Amino acid sequence: MNRILCILCACLLLAAPSFAASEAAQENETVVTVVKAPEQTHAERPPCFPDPAADYIPLPEGENLALGKPVISGAHTDVYVDKNVNDGKTDTYWESKGFPAEITFDLQGTYPVSTVAVCLNPSSIWEPRIQEIAVLFSLDGESFTEAAPAEKYQFDAATGNRIRIDFDTVEAAFVRLVFTLNSSSRTGGAQAAEICVY
Repeated sequence: MNRILCILCACLLLAAPSFAASEAAQENETVVTVVKAPEQTHAERPPCFPDPAADYIPLPEGENLALGKPVISGAHTDVYVDKNVNDGKTDTYWESKGFPAEITFDLQGTYPVSTVAVCLNPSSIWEPRIQEIAVLFSLDGESFTEAAPAEKYQFDAATGNRIRIDFDTVEAAFVRLVFTLNSSSRTGGAQAAEICVY
């Protein structure tokens, strides 16, 4: 009889830690709540998160006449070629080698033009800078007339790292920008991710 009691006690003692571990596991068990995602056809920003683009300098409505058109400039730095300025993407950019830096667009037709926008990558990693820019236009690609004189423009990620230059409407087949300053200490030339003509 004593032998049977000893065996029962031993079994209970061996089983006790597993019972304790099981109870502890139940106490620490994480409850997971499954929430069904709303159906979406495109990425949407929840209303509780402000849209940074709301503070961007607005671009004119209508067609960007420079998009995908032939473009020519002087020497560029490394892989930052002139065709990057009108490929529709702000994660590619043009960087000139030195100043003054000219970049010219062939609009492949004559259009009324009254605004030029210059954009850098809107990421805040691009620190604020000032670039001095003039805008010229031409009907034949040879003789250019000033549409907007050289002026210093502030680029800042808070406003989309873009500026717009508005001027009296001109008839233009070619548009040229002349950069004469970039205050960024990281480059010795002009920079633009996108240049738009409206």
